[in-house]
Amino acid sequence: MKYLFLIIVLSSLFVPQTVHASQFSFSQSPQSHEVMAKPGKTVILPYTLTNVGDPSVMQLQIYALSVKDSQGSYEIIPHYSDNSEKIQFYLNNSLHSLQEPFFMNTSEAISYEIAIQVPENMRDGDYYFAVVGQTEQNEGFVDTSTVFLQGGVGSIIYLSVSSDGSLNQAGNITQFGVQSNHSIVWGNTEYRVFDSFADIPIVLSVANTGMNYFQAKGTISVRPTLFESGSLVIDLVPTYLLSDSSKVMLSSKSSSRSNTATIQAPLIGVFTAQAVVTMGTSVHTQISNISYLVFPFMYVLYFVGAVLFTATGMVFMKRMRSE
Repeated sequence: MKYLFLIIVLSSLFVPQTVHASQFSFSQSPQSHEVMAKPGKTVILPYTLTNVGDPSVMQLQIYALSVKDSQGSYEIIPHYSDNSEKIQFYLNNSLHSLQEPFFMNTSEAISYEIAIQVPENMRDGDYYFAVVGQTEQNEGFVDTSTVFLQGGVGSIIYLSVSSDGSLNQAGNITQFGVQSNHSIVWGNTEYRVFDSFADIPIVLSVANTGMNYFQAKGTISVRPTLFESGSLVIDLVPTYLLSDSSKVMLSSKSSSRSNTATIQAPLIGVFTAQAVVTMGTSVHTQISNISYLVFPFMYVLYFVGAVLFTATGMVFMKRMRSE
């Protein structure tokens, strides 16, 4: 019994202990604010930060955003209100300040207001920021649609400074096409060519050529012009385009961030696809059209091969019989 008791005690001492890592999960609303302000004015923006993970020590930080690439990624740097000539940020009606740690329990939600003060001599144009609730151990942004951080989450501010209260929004469709290595010219129209039942990747890119950001949205309609019947309408995901930037529009049928939609070709037919994109608050509309052809090339090749094989076999058998 003594030896048994000793074995039990020693076993309990050497059993590895289970370590539970803290689970960080936050949400912040709204995901974005669209703001127009005149120089010398102050704007107040409301937010709600919710912790649905483990209790955490948090802080609020302001980041400045700039365009990085055509996929919607941003470059970010911390923004500090330490210069009177820069746009100023501070917590409104709060005893706390930005970058000051505070504790949040599980399932706790806090409401707060961010005040944005625009200097008198601020030039007209767009300025992009992110208000981020983050833990002290964050490792930077890993997604840029809603500006998530490792250990935090944020919301984008699209700020347009305008002395006269007007916006310069302009854009155009820079690319609309189907990705195929083959094409034919029929009349005055070029048709991209696909084999039956192949995947057809559609790419639609939009560029912002104005001074201010805008939201682009719209549809892609695919209609048959020969052989097939019925049509397909693809809704584009509304997306913001920052000034001097371009972006590939996405939809629920996007197979990656490099294409707008991927659809399956039918057996045979000639099709026309039309993109209709509205841009900005003035509802500026851009329209673009493409055409493509679907033909069962592989099926025809297999059929011809089968016919030739059968014919060759019949000739061979006929010669064998004649001999």
